[in-house]
Amino acid sequence: MTSEKLYKYELGLLSLLVLVLPSLEALKTFFWFSYLCIFLIRRFQNGSLTLIPKKPANIAVTLYLSATLISTLVNWPFDNGFKGFFDELRFLTLFLCLYSAGYTAEEHRRIALLIVVGVLGGLVYGLVEFLFHFRTDFQFHSAGILTQSSIYLGISILVNAGLLLDKQPMSRKLTNFLRASLLIQLISLVYMGSRGSMLAISLTFVLLAILTFRLRTAMAWLAGAGLSILVISILVQMFPDNIFSKDITRQYSIDRIKSSDSQRIEAWEIAFAKLAEGKDLVWGVGPRNYKAINDMEFVTKDDKLANVKKFGHAHNMFLTQLIEQGIVGLLSMLGFFYIIFQKIISIWRTPPHAVPVWAWYGGMGGFSIPLIAGLFNTPFYQEHAMLAMLVLGIMFAGTGFAPNKND
Repeated sequence: MTSEKLYKYELGLLSLLVLVLPSLEALKTFFWFSYLCIFLIRRFQNGSLTLIPKKPANIAVTLYLSATLISTLVNWPFDNGFKGFFDELRFLTLFLCLYSAGYTAEEHRRIALLIVVGVLGGLVYGLVEFLFHFRTDFQFHSAGILTQSSIYLGISILVNAGLLLDKQPMSRKLTNFLRASLLIQLISLVYMGSRGSMLAISLTFVLLAILTFRLRTAMAWLAGAGLSILVISILVQMFPDNIFSKDITRQYSIDRIKSSDSQRIEAWEIAFAKLAEGKDLVWGVGPRNYKAINDMEFVTKDDKLANVKKFGHAHNMFLTQLIEQGIVGLLSMLGFFYIIFQKIISIWRTPPHAVPVWAWYGGMGGFSIPLIAGLFNTPFYQEHAMLAMLVLGIMFAGTGFAPNKND
């Protein structure tokens, strides 16, 4: 098969992956694996495949993945086994592929548009499941629980906003579509009620407004968020007995907020108690094996900790990483994030249009939203991590350092 045909299949599989990522678990895995295989075959065929990382980002990814693998082997056997390693393999390989694939700017932009389309489809799917009581919360089918779904949605919102603010000409129909989709996503975000994700998106937009000196960015965000809140408030007042009104009243109730905050504090107490124990500090207890600490002696022999609700993570992505993969795993994660931070700053300092606006916005979303929301919510894995690494890979490739597809 020629390199040109492989290239087309590769882009097709990536497009399908982006479309189904928030909604269809089995197809997501199939498209990711198929895409990775075609990518490797094409790179091998044209002689550009190398197993020795040379660029800082590639080296950081290799160290990150190696730390996860070693932590898995050191703690073997345990529940979930290689699941944590394969989860990280999925999102880190997406970053490497998008960074080095050599796709054109127009192909990158098409992928960004498909991210938005996939999210809209995922919201419809989630709405149907919620209305028919398959789920108690309005969320994506396959992007994790509500908090993880909100982070995924937040990254898409940044991509969508970037597309609207980009200087590249677009048709009126596409502009109207992006405006409508942004409003729908903002309303959905407010309805989901994840405070960590809303805080992360708000801070990201404020930071973008400061860095770009664009009042339009801040005003657009404030207008969209305000309109979303207004629409939801009016609907709740008009239809107080509607299923949506009852659900959002429950989401923002004082009792639920207090309960949620109490659970976070309890999770942090258990996490810090584990660290104070002084065991498993180097390699941790194993990736995706956090629940193992709930049955450890430091919990069972402490009356207060033994009686609190047990958790599958620390409600803080850095604490979770430290406990699951130890100091080495945490440092490898922080090292990779530092490389990303450096790239974001370097793009900001380059002349205008060196990188498309939407790619930088998407990269900012993929970097800051999981990190800020992760201070209170979910670890860095599953679909929102895959989307984050995908848009970050596009941002890195957009700087012009990615090799050309014909090299």
